[in-house]
Amino acid sequence: MRSPEQAAHAIGKLVKYVGENNVLWGTDCLFYGSPQDQIQALRSLKISEEFQERYGYPELTRDIKGKILGRNGARLYGIEPVVGCEFTRRELEEMRKSLPGANQTLGPRTPQEAAMVRTHHEGWPG
Repeated sequence: MRSPEQAAHAIGKLVKYVGENNVLWGTDCLFYGSPQDQIQALRSLKISEEFQERYGYPELTRDIKGKILGRNGARLYGIEPVVGCEFTRRELEEMRKSLPGANQTLGPRTPQEAAMVRTHHEGWPG
């Protein structure tokens, strides 16, 4: 999230060398809360035409991002994703607002807060 250029290199290399069907999204949200901001960052990530030409990275299409964010994992677990669940962005936002915590990112938000968590857990996770 801090460096889209580095993220483009990391995702570009993964997709190029292990294939779009073998890259999975993972998170440590059990420790730090909702990863929604990171998911949104990946959804908006683009690999520039320069990187595509220079390094041979593929364009990050909506289909590839969908595989990374869920369909590849669903395939591994033998789950058939539901298709056709329709709602507007406004309806989704209303659903999120009705959730406890309004879908805010939980967990430490600053380096000092992260240090406090590590100290509390005697260095774990980390």
